[in-house]
This record gives sequence, structure tokens and C-alpha cells, in this order.
Amino acid sequence: MFVGVSVCASHLHLVAIDISSGSAVINAVDTRDFNVNTPLEQQLTTILESVEGTCNVSVVLSQEMYHMVQVTKPEVPEDDIASALPWTLGDLVPYEAANMVVDYVDYPVKSRTGETKIDVFASEKAPLAALSASFVKQKDKRLTHIHTKEVLVAEMAPEDDYARLLIVQEPNSEPFLMIVRSGAIWLARRLRGFVKKFNEMADMSQVSDTLGLEIQRSMDFYESQLKQPPLKEILFKTQFDCEPVIERLKPFQPAAMSVFNSHLDLSDVVESTCHFALASALVASREVQ
Repeated sequence: MFVGVSVCASHLHLVAIDISSGSAVINAVDTRDFNVNTPLEQQLTTILESVEGTCNVSVVLSQEMYHMVQVTKPEVPEDDIASALPWTLGDLVPYEAANMVVDYVDYPVKSRTGETKIDVFASEKAPLAALSASFVKQKDKRLTHIHTKEVLVAEMAPEDDYARLLIVQEPNSEPFLMIVRSGAIWLARRLRGFVKKFNEMADMSQVSDTLGLEIQRSMDFYESQLKQPPLKEILFKTQFDCEPVIERLKPFQPAAMSVFNSHLDLSDVVESTCHFALASALVASREVQ
């Protein structure tokens, strides 16, 4: 049994899959309210009570729990990169080096200056240490993975060599924008302050114009700065109704625009709000031997 639990701004989403038959089968789906003032490990213990038996658990952090930055890859042996990164991030993240947990993914291409870049995910150590310690006390629940949203979005995209720009927003959270191609992250940005702007905007035309500007900036970086071929699609997975935005932006964008439909196994039988939890469980089932 593999259980993915995704932390969002106001909810915890759980998806449990059983792979004992050789293919994944949904065992349980659950959603609970999430209280930012209550330790995460306590709330995870509660929601995991809905899953019976022994299981492997993977947790997807909310956007507020980590930062993603791009840096030059340290010139140290591969096995030493993760331990070296906290001391090189400086003012890029709001954590002290001694109180930081980091991981990274390789950037698909070298920079224009020939440097090798990596995308680094950094989180505060103390909460994750408490989360990990809470599983030590449980005999039938084993923590195997801690995932970030951006990495799982790359798992949801089609597996081909076409580039797609994805705009993803969970309820009550800032949207983030990504360009994904061949399973790799080519660009990832969070649109800061968008929720506040959205609440203040009188009509969708302002939302469309704001998003259109961010889309164009990202496309210019990918096609002009990175010298890559044009995007195939621009896809939306948002809490607001994206259809009016798509219709307004279509005349100005050469790439096709539509709603983002996840390509995960079983995504058609699980509510879209639970897709991050499903992706986490599927990735863990593939990686855990």
C-alpha cells in the first residue's frame, strides 16, 4: 500500500493505492481540513487513521513550506552536492544553513555563459524533522518521500518532447507557472500576490491581462534566452474559471490554450484536488523497492 498526502493551504488530501495485483488500484481517498496552527505531524496521524494496514507514506509539501531557486551547481562530487547547498544559498531563502533541508534537480540545458545550473528546493529543517520523527513511533506507517508540487506537476504532463507552459493554482494559494518538456522542468515561477490582485480585480479581463504578461515573459525566456523551439500548448489548472481567460488570450498567443488534464494513471477516477496526493503515491510506488 502506498499513501500520498498533499498539504494545501486549507486542506489535506489523501490517496491510497494498492499495487499488490501488479497494477495500481485506488484503496482510499480522503480530505480533511488543514490548520496551519497545528503541527503537521499531528494532522497527518489523524488522516492516516483512515487507512488500514501497513503502508508507505509520501507527503507533498504546501507551497508555503519550501522555496525553489536556481543556482550554479557546486563543483563538488555528486554525493556531496546536497550537503554543500545550504551554505551556498545565502539570502535566496529565509532559512539558516544549519536549519535547512535541501534537494535539487538538474537543469535541462547549460546557461548562456556555459554554467551548469540546478533547481534547488529548500525547506526549514525543524518541521520536517518533527514529521520524520513522528513516523518512527508508528509500526505500520513508513515515511518514504517528501515531495514538492513542481516536481509532481512534471509527472502529470504528457511524456513527449513537446514543451508546454502550465499554470497551476490550488484553492487559496498563489498560482505557479512552469514550462515542462520531456519530464524536465525548464522554468518554474510563482506569481506572487496574485490571490490579492485577483480578489481586488473587478472582472476577468484584468486577470487575463496580468496572466498574459506573465505568460509572454516566460515564453520569451524559453524561446529567446534558452534558444528553444516554440511551445506546443499553454494549459491551465486553476481555482478560477479559466475558460474566459483562455478566450481572451487566444488571439494573442500562437500556442494552443486549454484546460490542463492530468496524464496520471487513475486521475480520471480521483477528484482533481487530490491529484498531487495521487501523483505522490504513484511516484513512491515506482521508486520504493
